[in-house]
Amino acid sequence: MGCVFQSTEDKCIFKIDWILSSGEQAKDEYVLYYYSNLSVPIGRFQNRVQLMGDILCNDGSLLLQDVQEADQGTYTCEIRLKGESQVFKKAVVLHVLPEEPKELMVRVGEMIRMGCVFQSTEVKHVTKVEWIFSGWRAKEEIVFRYYHKLRMSVGYSQSWGHFQNRVNLVGDIFRNDGSIVLQGVRESDGGNYTCSIHLGNLVFKKTIVLHVSPEEPQKW
Repeated sequence: MGCVFQSTEDKCIFKIDWILSSGEQAKDEYVLYYYSNLSVPIGRFQNRVQLMGDILCNDGSLLLQDVQEADQGTYTCEIRLKGESQVFKKAVVLHVLPEEPKELMVRVGEMIRMGCVFQSTEVKHVTKVEWIFSGWRAKEEIVFRYYHKLRMSVGYSQSWGHFQNRVNLVGDIFRNDGSIVLQGVRESDGGNYTCSIHLGNLVFKKTIVLHVSPEEPQKW
């Protein structure tokens, strides 16, 4: 969540506060504060938030990980510069979508969509999407890779091994969506599928367990 104080004054950040307001009836909740070169996450946000902006450039941007439904609401950033009474404020509204299922069931011969979306407030482009398969007995295998070359504004995707020509990217890369569709499902496709979405130096991972049941017998 971005929070940058654009100022011509050559003064350092003295204090940063991040506060969450989740509703009309709920009390405001401290998320993190920064003071005297010390960054302190508060309460349930401990081990889940950290400052990722460059303090020397008046950047108090926040990274929130392992997002939960209760994290939805308005996040207000307050920046104070040393020797200044003025307070810079910025509000960011965070909407949390319901989590997609982590276990899926499909029959042999059918197609299945596996969702993978990186919910982030960072204005960064997806640079890479990778799906890795780990079968019940087999070694890890690359299912699909997508690379985006920013200079050319072109994306390159490729499916691998026995997944070749059976996997397509169906998510909207520009919305951090690396979802895929697997066609012509085989019994050997049952296992764990781990998706990795890269936004610069940020990486989101999600694992889906796919259960494959035998093809339904034809009725005569």
